Formats: sequence, structure tokens, C-alpha cells
Amino acid sequence: MASFICRNIAVSPVKIDDFRAAFDEIARNCQERINEVYQMSIEEVEALEIPYWYPRGIRLPQNADAEYVENLFTKRQLFSLSLLLNHINSIADPIVKDLMRFAFSATLNTTNLTFSSTKGRIDSRGNSGIMHRYRYWIPPRTIELNVWKQFAQKFKNTAIFKIETNKEIGDFYRDNCSIFNFSATDLSGIASESVDYIYTDPPYGQHIAYLDLSTMWNAWLEFDVSDSARELEAIEGGDLKKSKQTYIDLLSDSIREMFRVLKFDRWMSIVFAHKDPAYWDAIVKSAQDAGFEYVNSSVQHSTTPSLHKKKNPLTVLSGELVLNFRKVSNPKTIAISQVGIDIVQIIKEVAEMTIVKNSGASTEDIYNALIPKLLENGLLTQVTKQMNDITPLLKEEFNFSELDNLWRIRPNTKIGCFIPLEDRIRFYLLDFLTARERQGKLTTFDEIIFAVMPNLINGTTPDNQSILTILEQLAYSPDGRHWQLGQAEGLQLALDLKIERPSSILPTLEFPKQADKIPHDQIIYALAKIAIAVGLTPYIGKKEQATSHWNGEAFKDISLEKLPIAKLGDWDKNKIEQIDLIWFDSLGDAVFAFEVETSTPITTGIDRFMELLKIFPELAKRLVLIIPPKRVNKIEKILKDSHYIGHPLYMENKLVYSLSKNIAEVYQRLSQKTRVELSEVFASIEAILKSPNIS
Repeated sequence: MASFICRNIAVSPVKIDDFRAAFDEIARNCQERINEVYQMSIEEVEALEIPYWYPRGIRLPQNADAEYVENLFTKRQLFSLSLLLNHINSIADPIVKDLMRFAFSATLNTTNLTFSSTKGRIDSRGNSGIMHRYRYWIPPRTIELNVWKQFAQKFKNTAIFKIETNKEIGDFYRDNCSIFNFSATDLSGIASESVDYIYTDPPYGQHIAYLDLSTMWNAWLEFDVSDSARELEAIEGGDLKKSKQTYIDLLSDSIREMFRVLKFDRWMSIVFAHKDPAYWDAIVKSAQDAGFEYVNSSVQHSTTPSLHKKKNPLTVLSGELVLNFRKVSNPKTIAISQVGIDIVQIIKEVAEMTIVKNSGASTEDIYNALIPKLLENGLLTQVTKQMNDITPLLKEEFNFSELDNLWRIRPNTKIGCFIPLEDRIRFYLLDFLTARERQGKLTTFDEIIFAVMPNLINGTTPDNQSILTILEQLAYSPDGRHWQLGQAEGLQLALDLKIERPSSILPTLEFPKQADKIPHDQIIYALAKIAIAVGLTPYIGKKEQATSHWNGEAFKDISLEKLPIAKLGDWDKNKIEQIDLIWFDSLGDAVFAFEVETSTPITTGIDRFMELLKIFPELAKRLVLIIPPKRVNKIEKILKDSHYIGHPLYMENKLVYSLSKNIAEVYQRLSQKTRVELSEVFASIEAILKSPNIS
């Protein structure tokens, strides 16, 4: 798909008269018939036969709101698009035909069931859910634009830019553009040291699964995506469930190949737009391992913030960092000094580590940390003979305060990469936020990321590490858009719980051996305690808060008293606050919701979930019905016969269920641990979830 787009953008000059003539022929064959179809009633459209080819039986990614590509379109759209494509494919001139297919591919984006628009804007100014949700999301209210009008506009746009490129290029034309479609992990088709410059924009971790998202276009344009291509796509997640390490390995292989084909003393630029420093470290380390020298980074700000950025101004980047590397004959690598190689370096590193970890350290603190390190390396006797006072060395490297007798890192100093990443992040965040506080300025998440990220080159990257996690420990948002050093009284969700947080030790619970006998309230209690153990905040349903308790704890004492959701209407509020249990993160976003249906009507829980889904659409596949084994057949029968299935709700793609005994097993396994990690909890819950079988 990417090669197709590049080829049609690059092709020049174009015979505009031939392009227009082909459009006129298509108009004679399609315009009137398509417009007639858009005048038909729904009943008349449903009675239509579609005589032309369109993609059938091609599965969409697992997180899509429809199962097959054809389910993304109304019958009116299928008829019109198939008619249009049939006449496009009959064009003899290959360049003109490809340009028409190019315009057709743009038409697909606005003529499917994922297309919608916001209130106050004309319908055609909307966009598909694919482009802003990064999945095949079908909104509650879709808009059906006229296929012919959309295609005609896309043709017009294509003709305009080709007229412009014809004019600009004129006779200055050479057939020197080569477009390849193969994995960046194997550039064997390109000679070594033959490339002058590389600019690459790799996928950002789990953000966007490009091959999964291109399924609809590949199906209509009959592009084959091989299994090997999917295996070699450098992403995390996707339908192949690639791990973070697999993503990093593929990225490393790609960078090594780029180093091979690039000429010496030439440059490679890599776009980076992820808030997790683990990926920053992965890119920089991979480049330096390959032989590149990291030079600098520059910020490219976005003039149009995405919907995701507007909804989450504190946590989502609206710009990009471009990392610049140079291939030099003898590249300078940034290496961690080995303890024991240089005594002076050991002293500096231990002092720096102690100061960073404690946000300042006394001379005694540094000695206490240094002596064991020197003993380990058999150097204590040598140091005491050569240097009985380390303060002159400390004065060369650090600042000393007479007020509290503590050593501190000098301003604008880059600390060593031997210091754990978490401590480095904390240091740079404190340094930056303190400076902003002295200036009397609030700061945005973008400003924090762009200030801190360039300092996090190299070093070991712990699992599940992110700037945001540490930022939340150091700062708060006074207005929902900016960050400020300190904690806001009354704004921290944890303070509403009236319990000591976070505790990672789960109380021992005895669950009934008979799977159908596990009590409703025991399941809620177990899930609430799991949430608290990993720093999430549970909200327990209004009814249960008022009356229920377990293990000697009242539910109202381990739950948020009120929902942390602003501007809820009475109808929505009455539904959502009755959900048995919702897990919220520290930003007040719902990350899981549970309805324990041991005996009550299952449809009641689904209705509540639907209201929550309007506010948090990303909860699809995390709306969990917890049921005893005896109710599995019942839930699937109810769903199969209900209005929840298919257009426009597609709840079969959003709901999951788990057996109550599996929840009990997860709890018992986690309760054996002295510490429970958030990632482990999510993985454990997701492993026991099942989608309803409604076939």
C-alpha cells in the first residue's frame, strides 16, 4: 500500500488530458447510476443485486468493530464502490488507471461505516474512525456520503496537484526514482555505501499497527500482504501480539542494514514520537551498536493537535523529535565505565549516584556508599594511601551548600548513564520542574518530554518504565492541561480512598470450591484489592458501597465515593454508578470495568457498559461480565438474540466474559506474591477473558 501511494505521488509528468478523458468515461458509466442508488429507499437498496466484484471474506484485525471487510460498508456503498472500481480497472493506460485507483483509495476513507463528523461541522469535514482511533472503530452515529461525489472530489484534488507538479518539473525529468517493497531488515537489493541520506519514520511501539490498519485498502485494491511481511513489521502488539522485545529486535536489524547502505560521513534521521523512554533508549542504543554516532535531536511541533492530544493534553505528544545520527569512520560510542578501571571515575560515579538517588547527599553519605564499592574491587587500601580526603575531587564535580551541608548536581549537567533510568528520569524531571517553578511558569507535557528525552540516551532500560509514571509522583495538574511540582490537596484520587496506598500484599481469601457458589461480593472485593495493590483506584457500585462488606472491610472504605468523571448527565450517571466495579488510573481514566452476574439479568450490566463506553470508547474488550460456568450458554444466547449484536452497536466486539472461578484463581496466584506489578495484573486478567460465541 505504501509503495502504491509513493509511486502515484511521484509519477510525473502526467498526461492531464488523458486523465480527464478517463474520468469523463467513468462518469458516463457510473455517475447517474450511483446517484440513483442514493435516491432509493433502504428497502430498495437491500433488494439490489451487486453484479461487480468486491472483497468478501477478508477478516479485519481482532480489535475491529466488524468481522470482515464487507461489514464496514452499507449495501449502497458496496454497490457504488464496486461499480466504480469495475470501470476504473477497465482503463488501458497503466499510469492513468493507477492514478484513478489512487483517487478511489482516498474515496474509501470517507465512504465506510467508520466515517463520522463532529457537531457543528459539515458532514464531509469528518474523518474515518480508522484515522483517529487507529482501529476499525464504528461510531454510534455514522454518516453516509455519496460515493460519486466523494470520488469526483478526490479526482479533482489529484488532477490539481498533478497539474502543479507538471508545471514545476517541466522538462527537468529523469527516471531516477526507485521504489522498493521489502523489509528494512534486509536491504540486500541496495548496494553497501550507496545511499546519501536516510530519513525514516518507524512505528511507535504499540501506537499504530500499520498493516492491520491497511486491511480495508489492501482488500479493495487486491494487494497481497504475505505472512512473512507481517512477521517482519516492526511494531509492538498488532494481531500477531508481538512483544516489546520483538519490536526492538526488528528495529535493531533495520538500523544495522541502514548503516550498511549509507555512505561514510552521511546522515540518518529517525522520527521519534513516543512518550516512553524505553523506545528512545532502544533506538539510540541500536544505532550506536550498529556504528552510528548520535549527534543531536530537533523538535518538530505539530500545528494541528490530534483528537487524542485534545482529550489528553497532559499525557500525549503533539509534536515529534527527530534524532540525527552520522556514520563516521571511527564512531565515538557512549560507554558505561567499568567499575575498577579508574579509581577517580569510581568516586565520581558513586558520588553522583548517591546524590541523584537522595536529591542531595552529605560527604558522609558519599563515603558510606563508596567504601563498600572500593572493598568489592579490592581498592580501599590503595585509595586510603593515595587520597585520604575526597572533598577536593567532589568540589571539582558538584556544588556544595553551606545551608544544609549537602552536595548537589550542578545545573544543566548531564548525569551518567550508569545511573538507573528511573533515577535519571526523576532527576531531570525535578531539575526541569524546579526551574519552571522558580520562573513562576506552568509547563505542558510536550515541554517536559522535549526537555527530558534528549538527556536519556543510553543506559539500561527497566521494564514498564515511563516518564509519566514518575511525573505523577512528583507533580500534579492544577488546570487539567499543565503540570506543576508538588501534590494538589484534594486532587489525588488516592487520597479519596482513606487507605494506605499502594500496598502490594493481598489478603488471603478462601473461595468456595464449587465454581457456581462464589459470592458476588467476594469477587468484587478481590478485584478491588488487586486494583489497590498496583496503584489503581477502584470505584465500587453505589448499591454495594451502601450495603456490602467482605473480610471485615466495608466496600465504601476501599472505593472512591463518587465517580471521577466530569459533566455526567443524570441518565448516564445513574447507569454508570451502578456498575459493580471500575478500575481507574491516576489520571481518572477507566481501564477495566466489571459486572458480576451471578443471578441478575445480564442485559442490565450490558446497558450500564454501553453508557460507560460512550465516555471511554477505548474500553472495548475490557468490559468484563463475570459469570459462573452455568451461565455461559445463557449469555451467548441472550447476546445472539439481542439488539446489541451488529450495526450500530456491535457489542459482540466490545464485550468479554470470564468465569468467576478464573477470577478466584488469578487472585489466589497473585496473593502468593510479596509484590504485584500492574503489567502482570493486566496480563493475568486478559488471559482469562473470552469473547462470546454468537455464530
